[in-house]
Amino acid sequence: MNIIPSLKLAGFALIFFVVVYAPAFATVAVLRPSVQVTIPLIIIVSAGLAALVMALRAGGTKGIGEFGIAMSPAPYVLAATLAGVLVGGALAYAAALYPATSPLDVSHLRPWMIFVYFVLAAPVQEEFIFRGLLQTTMARPVSAPGSFWGAHFPVVFVAALFGAIHLDSGLVVAAGAVLLGLIAGELRRMSGSLVPAILFHALLNAASALWPAS
Repeated sequence: MNIIPSLKLAGFALIFFVVVYAPAFATVAVLRPSVQVTIPLIIIVSAGLAALVMALRAGGTKGIGEFGIAMSPAPYVLAATLAGVLVGGALAYAAALYPATSPLDVSHLRPWMIFVYFVLAAPVQEEFIFRGLLQTTMARPVSAPGSFWGAHFPVVFVAALFGAIHLDSGLVVAAGAVLLGLIAGELRRMSGSLVPAILFHALLNAASALWPAS
């Protein structure tokens, strides 16, 4: 895979990114619901559209499994658990040292809402979109995935995009999001499943949610 086709695939990934997110944010902009409604609305609408796009694009013998909707080999689940605990603790500590302002006021959310929205739902939604739809879109045409560029450029590009959308929370959060994306992307690439990526993502979010406030 050379640079020009890779950039074209990156363009397609950006189009799908807009397709799945724009309707959700447009709905929020029009309705202006409370934060208790805004978060699940964005999660449900964007994840639903991502699932629809994946279903429409699924083909061949793998079907929807091509997008990582499949079981994972156990070693990758164990690796995701270990990495999630270690990296999650490190990033939660860094976030406590350099606190950032969230673009959404979550101070009125109850503890169970924070757990459901950010530890359970958001990792599934974001991994569906980024490592499921977008990363697969970029890696799909690679017939010889052994090449370094073909194997890793989709992971790096999607991780950078994931970091970019977190810039409104500050550079520390955005850098953590890039690191999350790189590790989750490699787990997705190597395992062929979204399960390790979702688990790793959930553990990072849990560490941030559970870390004592300074």
